[in-house]
Amino acid sequence: MNLDLFNDLVNKVKESDFMQNFMEELSNYLENSNNTERGKIELNNKENKLDVNRIEDGLYQVVDFSSKGVFLQNTNNNKVFEETNLPKELMDKIGNDYILRYKDGNYSIEEELTDDFMNSLVGIQEYQKIKENFEKETNILEIDSNTRFNVQSREKDYTILSYGKDNTINVPNVLIPYFAKENTSLYYKNGKFENAI
Repeated sequence: MNLDLFNDLVNKVKESDFMQNFMEELSNYLENSNNTERGKIELNNKENKLDVNRIEDGLYQVVDFSSKGVFLQNTNNNKVFEETNLPKELMDKIGNDYILRYKDGNYSIEEELTDDFMNSLVGIQEYQKIKENFEKETNILEIDSNTRFNVQSREKDYTILSYGKDNTINVPNVLIPYFAKENTSLYYKNGKFENAI
């Protein structure tokens, strides 16, 4: 008998407007808080991804502009990412191939490096001529394309690369990636030196 009374009471509570309203509000609250948490997680993931790309005191080259900002290339590992948090004043001053430094949470233009990089550029015809002369004067095309070359030193007009046991080769700087430092590994494929990452 007591069990019947309990079941009647439970059924009446289920049918009451109060309980239905309470359940709906609880359900809405849980759904909204779940969406808010999901949004925070997505924002955190986006910021963490950018933090991985931004290295303190790192150098970045502007490779293109996007509707939200710029595409930057890390000069150490050649990874390209979209940077959307540049101040408007900086965006108005930069162009393709500008070199930026990320330090203390901000980007700044490396004017001397940018000027030096721009001055190192040569026209397509001049580049082609230098490349053809280099290939004729050296045995670079006879060396296996999987060979890794290591930058030994950079001089004013050429870079000394070592490969194999005790082999070296002098390469015009125009043919070497601009940001290649000593001990950088390169390979020569399809008529150009590239970072071996």
